[in-house]
Amino acid sequence: MVSKLLTFLNRDVSGMNQAALLLGLFSFISQLFGLVRDHLLASLVGPSASLDVYYAAFRIPDFIYNSVAVLFSVTVIIPFITQYLQEKKEGEVSDGLRTFSNNVFSLYCGGMILVCILAIFLMPWLTHLTAPGFSVAQRADLVLYSRIMLLSPFLMGLSSLLSSFAQAQKKFFSFAIAPVFYNFGILIGILVLLPRIGILGVVIGVVIGAILYLGIQLPTLASLHKLPTLTKSIDWKLMKKVVTLSIPRTLASSLSNITFIIIGAMASLLVAGSISVFQFSYNIQTTPLMIIGISYAVAAFPTLARLHAAQEHKAFVDMIHRATRNIFFLSIPTALFMIVLRAQIVRVLLGAGVFSWNDTRLVAASLALFCLSVTAQCMVLLLVRAFYAMGNTKTPLRINLVALGVTVVSAISLLLIHRMSPLFKDFLHDLLRIDGTTGASVVLLSLAFSIGQIVNASLLWRRLHRRLSGTRDEVQAMNKTLFHTLSASIIAATAVYGMLSLISSGVEQDRFFGILAQGVIAGIVGLVMYAIVLLALKNEDITLFIHTLKSKFWKQKPLVGQQPDL
Repeated sequence: MVSKLLTFLNRDVSGMNQAALLLGLFSFISQLFGLVRDHLLASLVGPSASLDVYYAAFRIPDFIYNSVAVLFSVTVIIPFITQYLQEKKEGEVSDGLRTFSNNVFSLYCGGMILVCILAIFLMPWLTHLTAPGFSVAQRADLVLYSRIMLLSPFLMGLSSLLSSFAQAQKKFFSFAIAPVFYNFGILIGILVLLPRIGILGVVIGVVIGAILYLGIQLPTLASLHKLPTLTKSIDWKLMKKVVTLSIPRTLASSLSNITFIIIGAMASLLVAGSISVFQFSYNIQTTPLMIIGISYAVAAFPTLARLHAAQEHKAFVDMIHRATRNIFFLSIPTALFMIVLRAQIVRVLLGAGVFSWNDTRLVAASLALFCLSVTAQCMVLLLVRAFYAMGNTKTPLRINLVALGVTVVSAISLLLIHRMSPLFKDFLHDLLRIDGTTGASVVLLSLAFSIGQIVNASLLWRRLHRRLSGTRDEVQAMNKTLFHTLSASIIAATAVYGMLSLISSGVEQDRFFGILAQGVIAGIVGLVMYAIVLLALKNEDITLFIHTLKSKFWKQKPLVGQQPDL
């Protein structure tokens, strides 16, 4: 049994589409667990002051992860690993890679432990920044929950570090399945501990999930014959090179997290439950982001790093263009479908127990505004990794800083306009169908986030193409793909909307299965229409996608014996 598990986790995945499809499959499973998690939290707790505290408790641990743990993240470590692997002909791979892994492992463990200990003492002051609108009782709980959750960034960062060695050698299975175990741990907290000790049980579930997230990836690394070990003989010159390269990437990641800290702080000043509404809608829109954006970004990065190291410029550009076309092909229709089906999605996923109709309307409206930037968010994940593969970490940092400024200014401006302009308020409420709801201003935070992400993706794309100018044929192919995908998506989304109106009188709108049936039928009609339009246009992307599905990559034999020792 153990042998079969190791064989499964050690399968090599060679092609980008196959790796992305594999990662997308497990991301989908993980997101299903995540949606069940949110459904339980929505029905058992609902958007409330206590749930706001739970979500706010992630801010400091997440900031530590994004500002410290990512110093040794996949995007920084893989180019170094790739370089060591390419030295195989010189016979230095095993010793060099082993020394490198021991060095980064030791420095990571020492640094993260010190930072977490410092955060434990500073937590009462830090929480004043992340949730200025909380009461004294809420802040006391926030300090406790945040301290417990500090275990999570340490374990998740360690997992990311270790998975770099597996991903560099095209072993994605254990990395792909890890998020499933993370969400499973949180479900344990909700189902087993929540009824006994309240929200604290869910917090403990987060730590359990982080332990499982790390544990499932250890067998793959062990199969490569060496796990990193602590060492006192650190090559500080080499580590300085790693950290120096990583600092801009770390600052960029920190800026993304600071965006959520600022938005969360603003939400804490609004009505109780605003943080929960924002987080519920963000979690739902994260589903296509994880399945599409993360999958293609993670699958493409090792190859991009290798192509850049080998100075294969044309292949590097071609890889970016192919990944971009695939992201367009999948994310644009998904975003439009989710906007049209937002009410059905929210009611099916969250509409139970204490989750009210007011909550449903607000989360649905917030989801629609998030979906405006789904494609942009997916592109940011890919383009940032393209820059990192080239060893350029400063450009994404500068652009991320601009995007942060745009997001914050947009949020403040929209909230002020919403308060001062009845005309804008009425227009927005009518457009999103949230007239008469309590706490409607929270949806403006989602709109501000989307504006920032669209600016981020646009600037990254423009800057990358200045450095890597493609051929005229490649540019035309990109424009053709975008035109095909956008046209087919609009037609398909219109069909979805029409089908919703057509069958609305034939289903029970106040019943779970009636709403589910309405959404599923309309969604299927949209998918069929999308495929028909693309096939009529003789689109290459749908043909490639069908070919990938038929390739049965999961039956390929693993190549464990060919992997070098760490």
